Amino acid sequence: MTQSSKLTLNPAKIKLQAFKLRVISSTHQNKKEHKPLVDRSLVGRCGLYCGACGIYRAHKDNGEFLQKLAKELKCPPEKVRCEGCMALTPDCWGHDCKIVQCLRNKGLEFCYQCGQYGNNSCEKFGKLAQRYLKVGVDVRANLERIRKGETEEWLRESEEKHRCPSCGKPLPVYGIEEKCYHCGANLSQTYPRSKG
Repeated sequence: MTQSSKLTLNPAKIKLQAFKLRVISSTHQNKKEHKPLVDRSLVGRCGLYCGACGIYRAHKDNGEFLQKLAKELKCPPEKVRCEGCMALTPDCWGHDCKIVQCLRNKGLEFCYQCGQYGNNSCEKFGKLAQRYLKVGVDVRANLERIRKGETEEWLRESEEKHRCPSCGKPLPVYGIEEKCYHCGANLSQTYPRSKG
């Protein structure tokens, strides 16, 4: 059996690679237009902005938040790592995410492509959507913007939204107390998020 006869095409991988090629293309386009670049690897397949995911933030920011999250998750800090949904590796926490596994098994790229999403019968997505809605993140609305092709704008808005108003550094949606773990600023009124 030759190497080429062993090749099988996976529709989910083909779609994901096409999305990644659009990422590269849009990055080059942005360089020509001198627009600020957005990190397309942070497009959450469930509609969450990965840049505000606790796992991603802990991995990127390191420090006290990483230690706190590792303790809560009962795992060593080096296991708390992710590069975002569009850049997953087997070492990433998100590689084993139930939503990502479900999409992978169905050969889909995003939750909005699933029939269960359309008729609101997906229990996994329903729980996730309710959890994030409680802290002001509407993953359904985010997925609709991704579906419409408004990904660049949504990423820029999300990147700005999920920052400390005092120091400007990025923050996660969940897991922060009432103070910024970067600068110590009080967030109870300016960045209302659940301790969840």
